[in-house]
Amino acid sequence: MKKFAKILIIILAVLGVLFLVLMFLPDDDDSAEVNGQASEETQADGEASAVFEIPESQGQGIAIAGGSESEGTGSENTADPADTPATGSNGAAVTVSIPDSELSEGTISFKTTTLDGSSLDESIFSDYDITVVHVWGTFCGPCIAEMGDYAAFYKEIPSNVNLIGVVCDVYDGLDNNVDSAYDILNSAGAGFTNLRTSDSIYNVTASFQYVPSSFFVDSNGHVIGEMLDGASFEDTITRLNSYLE
Repeated sequence: MKKFAKILIIILAVLGVLFLVLMFLPDDDDSAEVNGQASEETQADGEASAVFEIPESQGQGIAIAGGSESEGTGSENTADPADTPATGSNGAAVTVSIPDSELSEGTISFKTTTLDGSSLDESIFSDYDITVVHVWGTFCGPCIAEMGDYAAFYKEIPSNVNLIGVVCDVYDGLDNNVDSAYDILNSAGAGFTNLRTSDSIYNVTASFQYVPSSFFVDSNGHVIGEMLDGASFEDTITRLNSYLE
């Protein structure tokens, strides 16, 4: 009997330990839910902190030193409002206040064309107290996502403020990526002027490592303040508002 009692006690002890282990094991559904939440949070953090750098191939192609041997696609493009040089909207003029300390010593000088091949140069700045220059690329997801914001902003822009775009992967003299640029602009309803990148435009934008980016120019062609590398639409408008009264 004593031997049987010992065996019974051992069995009961083992069962007690197993019961305690089972009590503290996490439920599969709870574990899956926690893991799912962690995954979503990680993904959200990744999106918030992602920096979209110009792909190396695109970055190398922006500078067209001495022209390019690449052939265009030869495709025909549908006329778009963005081909027409920007004239501003009917919005009331605002007071623009730019500290002299924020004006560059030199002025911008360039020659390039719009998407449809119309010639343009630095004189595009002369009719406006301040011009927002938005640099973007057809390969850039954030650029495409916020194009609607720029389109809406341009419709409400004051008459003495202008907005133009520079498409960093559409080059003067070539038709590569032109169709993609038209599709993006048309889908967003963007009616502001968009310039092709040329050698002289690249001399201005060469410091940018990321798109979208932006900078500001006064009527005389002086760059205003710091050029915003990797600037979002919100960053750009916040800076613009600091110059408006």
